[in-house]
Amino acid sequence: MQTTWLTSTIAFELQNEAYEDDHLMRRLSAVKENVQADEIQAVGEALASLHDDDQFIMAELTTKSVYNAK
Repeated sequence: MQTTWLTSTIAFELQNEAYEDDHLMRRLSAVKENVQADEIQAVGEALASLHDDDQFIMAELTTKSVYNAK
């Protein structure tokens, strides 16, 4: 079987008392196929730096692929 990458999305969770339930999710859908953990970390930290007292808590990478039976 051959795998064909379709899309990847990253959801970033930020924490701050200013947000409802103290958390805010930001999603990026234009993510390259071979994104690396250090690149995800850098973007999460950059997002957190845009608002006072934000803390980058975690990121969830979701990749959509198809498996071709041929």
